[in-house]
Amino acid sequence: MILSEEEINCVQQVAKWFEENKDFIGRKEAMEQLRVKDSQYETLLKKMEHIGVVEDVESVMGDRGYATSFRPSAYAQELWRDIEADMQKEPAPPDIIEQLKRRARQDPLTAWVIIIFLVLALLIPMLNSLVELLSKIIDLFY
Repeated sequence: MILSEEEINCVQQVAKWFEENKDFIGRKEAMEQLRVKDSQYETLLKKMEHIGVVEDVESVMGDRGYATSFRPSAYAQELWRDIEADMQKEPAPPDIIEQLKRRARQDPLTAWVIIIFLVLALLIPMLNSLVELLSKIIDLFY
């Protein structure tokens, strides 16, 4: 599951609330702790509810809208532990093609050297084959 930085921060905070045995979190407290705007709050909480990080989401009609309160779930803590474990892993080294691409983008001289090398790698065998073909044709006539 791929989460944005904002969603990861939300999972971390909800896991903390679960650890602290907070039963219900109100909209105002959640918005302050998660540092999200009113427009982002509903979308964020809907996704958290969908993946199971929060549960028992209560909504009220009117100004307050969706998720006036919710309860942190145990899954939030489990998911946060998985995210932490993934963050502590060493990233895999980039493959050689990615290294060449990055180096070529950073240094145009390196890019030209690579291009010239590839062109020569293709031309030399072609020229060798052409010379061999011409020598066989000449041998046929003489």
